[in-house]
Amino acid sequence: MTKNRRWIRWCGGVVALALALLGLLAASDAEPQYCTTKDTYLYVQPQDTAQTCGLVELAVPATALGEQGGYVQVRIEGWQLKDAPRILYALEGVRIRQAILDDCAQQRIQVVKTVTDPDTGQVWNKVRLEGFWLPKKDIAQDLTKDWDQAEALYQQNCSVCHALHDPGEYTANQWPQVLKSMTPRTALDKTQVAWVTKYLQYHAKGIAPTQLPLPCCSSRSSDASAQASPGSR
Repeated sequence: MTKNRRWIRWCGGVVALALALLGLLAASDAEPQYCTTKDTYLYVQPQDTAQTCGLVELAVPATALGEQGGYVQVRIEGWQLKDAPRILYALEGVRIRQAILDDCAQQRIQVVKTVTDPDTGQVWNKVRLEGFWLPKKDIAQDLTKDWDQAEALYQQNCSVCHALHDPGEYTANQWPQVLKSMTPRTALDKTQVAWVTKYLQYHAKGIAPTQLPLPCCSSRSSDASAQASPGSR
C-alpha cells in the first residue's frame, strides 16, 4: 500500500512538472504584444518609408509577427463600421479610434465576424489586419507610465476652471467633444491631449475593465467605478 502511494505521488509530481514545462514552452512561443507609443504610419515594407497604408494612433495594441531592420511586422485587430471602413475602432459601437486606413490597407482586411447593433441598426465588422510594419521605436510592451502620466495630466489641467469630472461621467463617444471644449484653456499640447482623451475613453461610462482593459498596462487596471451599462455608448 505504501509503495502504491509513493508511486502515485511520484507520478503526480512528474505530471505537474510536465505541465509546468509545457506552460513555459507555450509562453516562450507566444507572439509578443506591443502598443504604439505615438501616432505612427503603417508601412508596406520595412525601411521603405515611401509607401504607407494608413496612420495608427497611439496606444493601439499590436501583435508582433516578425522583426527586420528596426521595424516590426504586426497584426492589429479592431472594429469597422461597415459603411465607413476607413476607420478602425477598439470596440463595436464605441468611437475609440485606432487607425485611419488607406485603400491599400482596406484591401487586406480580414473580417472575423459581423454584428448588428440592436439599438442603431448599424453593422459592425470585427476585423484583422496583418503583414504591415511599424517602426520599433514607436512601440512598447508596457505603457503603464504613459497611462499614469495621462491620468496626472488630466487631474492637473482639467480642474482649474471647474471641479474635476469623473471619467465615468461621459461615454467614450462623448469625451473627445467634451475635451475639445476644455483643452484650449490648458497648456496641453496635441500629443498630451491625445493621451488624456484615450485615458478618459478607456475609463468612460459603459466601459468595464474586463470588457476593454487599458492597452499594454501591466501593473494597474481600469477604474473599478467604470461599469458597463446597456445603452451607454
